[in-house]
Amino acid sequence: MRVLPALIALCMALPAGASGVEKPKKPAHPLLELARERERTRAYTPMRAPSGADLREAEHQLQQARTPADDACAASLGARRYAALYIQLGQLRSGEGDFQGASAEFRRAHACRPHDADILAALAGVLFDARDYAGARAAIEESLAIDSRDVAANRLAGNLDYVEERWADAIARFRYVASSDPERIQAGYGQLMYWLAQRRAGVARPEFVVRTPGEGWPQPLLLYMRGQYTEAELVKPVNEGDADSNSQPNTSTDERLCEALFYVGEEYWARGQPEVARDYFAALVNLKIIDFLEHGLALAEIAKLR
Repeated sequence: MRVLPALIALCMALPAGASGVEKPKKPAHPLLELARERERTRAYTPMRAPSGADLREAEHQLQQARTPADDACAASLGARRYAALYIQLGQLRSGEGDFQGASAEFRRAHACRPHDADILAALAGVLFDARDYAGARAAIEESLAIDSRDVAANRLAGNLDYVEERWADAIARFRYVASSDPERIQAGYGQLMYWLAQRRAGVARPEFVVRTPGEGWPQPLLLYMRGQYTEAELVKPVNEGDADSNSQPNTSTDERLCEALFYVGEEYWARGQPEVARDYFAALVNLKIIDFLEHGLALAEIAKLR
């Protein structure tokens, strides 16, 4: 009758998993796994409505307006209206990923309103997305010469500094954005880039600008940077983007995932793991959230990693 004690002793001696029941392994890169899972189910994920009809309507409106030649537009009575039509068309082309076409429309808008800093900033944005960094730099510097305090223009200038690894300039730009953006939620993105610019510059103890944080997304990403969230814990707030209770605009699960993949990927790069960062950036690009700044930044980083 020593069989039972012998079996107990045998079971205690067996290594974990020898009983045939293995504990599920936690993914090494939870956000990357989530992106791959959503890629497999992409056909069932609601996508944005195509803007082809809107584009054709904007083209028709421009034709009907009979706009003057570019060199005569600024002095015309309808200069403001013509510029608005070009801007509308440029935004629609950009939304479809036609950044070269969008830049042509914004240049024509600029011809109508040559002292409008916002038009120059919009031009710089699409040139950045087209990876014409020299053109983007020229446009954004011209915009800042008109309005040096514009937060959006400084953000874009900071993005250029970041991808060109001009760390001191990037840190200064994003410190200004993080402290000056009147929208606390938007300021959070400035905080993230401010932190990462410091990390990539080799600052031992990066910091955030001291100000009241925004509520909701992207606050979990700031907590992650501070070590108060793990990457696995980020999955829950990312997935909550598609919840009925989420009323925060532009923060669906795919949109949150797009942003999380970029900032977490950059953190991997700062830790000396650029090959992991590249996988995160590639997964981000596959989401095709092309109107987010993080999409253009990820493409720039992938080009450097090649």
